[in-house]
Amino acid sequence: MTQTIQRNQMVGDIVSVYSQASNVFKTYGIDFCCGGQVTVAEAAVKRKLDEEELLARLNQACTEPRPSWPLDWQQDDRKLTKLMAHITRNHHDFLREELPVLRDFVNKVARVHGDDHPELLTLQRLYHQLAEELLAHLDKEEQLLFPAIRNAETEGSESALTVARELLDTLELEHDGAGDLLRRMREVTRDYELPPSACRTYSLAFRKLEELEEDMFTHIHLENNLLFPQIR
Repeated sequence: MTQTIQRNQMVGDIVSVYSQASNVFKTYGIDFCCGGQVTVAEAAVKRKLDEEELLARLNQACTEPRPSWPLDWQQDDRKLTKLMAHITRNHHDFLREELPVLRDFVNKVARVHGDDHPELLTLQRLYHQLAEELLAHLDKEEQLLFPAIRNAETEGSESALTVARELLDTLELEHDGAGDLLRRMREVTRDYELPPSACRTYSLAFRKLEELEEDMFTHIHLENNLLFPQIR
């Protein structure tokens, strides 16, 4: 594994470059905001952590590639199964890990800065709605839609294909709803514009929200424009 993160790097500096490192630091209880002016080695000592383990987790998080889509999926005999596996692994799993972490950031920023920036309270409400609806949406796809598609593709089941087709309109409407919430979140923050007084957590929360938005656009593209038309 490439050693992108070194033991003598400052925790706050790492998060400023690699937002995904924040998830690792949060898991280990390392303060990267107000306490960000310590090295990885110093943070490990302070939290009584295994330094090598911490570095390994950081380097994995900061160097692991997440491909946008499997370019060769249509050459596979079970192309829809392959595409769904990619969507689950690279987008559904990402959301399940990221949404709770990002909720904590949004809540903290709204609590600390909401009096001076009331738009953060609106952002908090919109984000909570988005997270709740997305998690329910993922369950619907993985428990109902994807199994039906796999059965239709592997067994030639016409009844399974019918079940899958009947779900598409509802799921596409839910995609539209998620897209509308993302748009409103961007509007209320004026395209995630940071005030001069923004702390590291404030800045990181906005950056992670933009990364979530980018991931959602790719995710919805794969389903609306590649997967769903194949079912129809």
